[in-house]
Amino acid sequence: MLKKSLIAIAVLAIALPAIAGDTFTNIKVHDWPTRYAKVTVTTIEVCLDVGYFIQIKDTDCIKVTQDTSASDPYKTYVGCITTDVESNFDATLTATIKEDPLNLGSGGDWSVSLDGGSSAHIHVGDTSLQICVKGEKVNIAKLQGGDSDVVVAEVTIQVVPQGSP
Repeated sequence: MLKKSLIAIAVLAIALPAIAGDTFTNIKVHDWPTRYAKVTVTTIEVCLDVGYFIQIKDTDCIKVTQDTSASDPYKTYVGCITTDVESNFDATLTATIKEDPLNLGSGGDWSVSLDGGSSAHIHVGDTSLQICVKGEKVNIAKLQGGDSDVVVAEVTIQVVPQGSP
């Protein structure tokens, strides 16, 4: 009996499309194009936070030592550091120096140079920069003897982007 039922179902499954005729061929399952084509789905805006970035990598103390070649070596001190400056824009750096406001005692006439001049040009990326300081008429007798790493002056670096007014 089971064999006869399975044979009857198989015959119906084969014959049904022939009996139904156009009924199955007229049913539309979708309206997609028959060939692949680009279709715009959406657009997405791209946003940027505009900002300049500059970093002087080594900002440790510039150690000064007695300048034995100066006309007054006991009151003249010099020191330099070489550091990298990382920036995402071309710029010109300038510097000023003043006696440390917290240590008003040693005095001195201080000067600073960047790469041997009054300013230095840096490029996008990493640029090597030499910062040199010189103090004349520095009176160390007004400082506590035996102290080390006494701050006697401060260097301030200013940046001006290239092409700015």
